[in-house]
Amino acid sequence: MNNRQATTRKNVYENFIRRSTGILPVSRRGILPLPASSTGILPVRFHARSKGFTLLEVLVAATMTALLAGTLYATLSIAFKARRNATEEVANFRRAELAADFICAELRSAVVPNGILAGTFMGTDGTGVAGRESDTVSFYRTADATDQDVGKSDIMMVELACEPSSQDAGMDLVRRARRNLLAQIIYDMPGEVLCRNVLALNLRYFDGMSWLDSWDSTTVENSLPLAVEVDLTLADDEQAFAGALWVQAGAKGEYRTIHVLWMPSSSLTAGMQIEVAQ
Repeated sequence: MNNRQATTRKNVYENFIRRSTGILPVSRRGILPLPASSTGILPVRFHARSKGFTLLEVLVAATMTALLAGTLYATLSIAFKARRNATEEVANFRRAELAADFICAELRSAVVPNGILAGTFMGTDGTGVAGRESDTVSFYRTADATDQDVGKSDIMMVELACEPSSQDAGMDLVRRARRNLLAQIIYDMPGEVLCRNVLALNLRYFDGMSWLDSWDSTTVENSLPLAVEVDLTLADDEQAFAGALWVQAGAKGEYRTIHVLWMPSSSLTAGMQIEVAQ
């Protein structure tokens, strides 16, 4: 077979393949060799690559997905746990702050104890559970818009005290108010629980020179204290719910807040020397 015949057969073979598949068969060394046959044409088998994934690829992808999901779950779990703990800590401090703010707002509205309806400002030093402070204060204050009603005056009597709780071993901060000061019959003032799980409530009064543990306006020329210090200590909600309140000062699980407020209606001034009636 001469070169011309070989070239002709090659062209015929390539044209057949091109018409049949539209692809010119090639090999690593170039065009596929011509089949050694008398006819000159043999069927050529093509192994097309599958469009799916192999089992190994599927296993690798599944393993990587599982590792990613586990890492994401661990990260989110730690983040949500930290958020829950922070919220619980802030909630206990916020509860103490709200209770102390309410006491300060009540004391700030106290009126001078020398009017027709205004009575004495009396702060009593007391002791509660396990020797902790449990002070009581009673005074007259201006009534808010929500406190004014038919048969009620613009002046009301308020008493703030810590009382033993009926639900657990701690104490409750209770507010008692008498809104009708002109009533012919003096009735017992109903109690309103402001805060539960109270461990200690200590009130101190500033007379312009020093801090006092108690205050009686009848002995200081019917004057209000120049300033009042509110020291409130609450127990952890979880400990109280479990029935194990912390009663030792400085123990873990108690939250303490101290507020100092100036009394706007006080007639005293800092450094003023006052005579205390015996």
